[in-house]
Amino acid sequence: MPIQDSDTGICGQCLKQPPLFDHCLSPFLYQFPVNRILQMVKYQSRLELIKPMAASLAEWLMDYYLDDQWPEIMLPVPLHRKRLRERGYDQTLLLTKALKKLLSFRDLNIEQQLIKRTIHSVPQQSLDATARQKNIRNAFTLNGKPPWHHVALVDDVVTTGATVNEITRLLKKSGVKRVDIWSVARTPET
Repeated sequence: MPIQDSDTGICGQCLKQPPLFDHCLSPFLYQFPVNRILQMVKYQSRLELIKPMAASLAEWLMDYYLDDQWPEIMLPVPLHRKRLRERGYDQTLLLTKALKKLLSFRDLNIEQQLIKRTIHSVPQQSLDATARQKNIRNAFTLNGKPPWHHVALVDDVVTTGATVNEITRLLKKSGVKRVDIWSVARTPET
């Protein structure tokens, strides 16, 4: 959530109930016009809108990591193969590829084979926070042991954090020490 004059750099919600991930970096709140732009990318194939969203996120990241260690790798949150067939593209993978170009000075690679979505669940957007957690539980697996200690998990939008927490749980259980979430937008507290 947005940080208001915090000495810790941690939002109030994370202080009250710490997530499994270490940092969530999002330049925008998921509200107008950003929510509309991301919906156009996802549901209307407006892929030309990915590049400006990636540019905003890359600028945010460059500022943040001036005082911090960059991750070793970018891991896009995968779509289930059935959803990929329906949509025809993976907007998060496209966002991650755009970030790679924009952050080319960092020599950050993309690993898209490590995380696999094994359960084709109902879309998260139609569910409340509790149902989202249940819906996503055990929906992902890892194809092997990650060789990195610090990773960036990339998603287009973080709503309740259920998806990124579930993947973070798997990554940390497999030896990853730090998971930073990179997303274009974060849903504000309601």
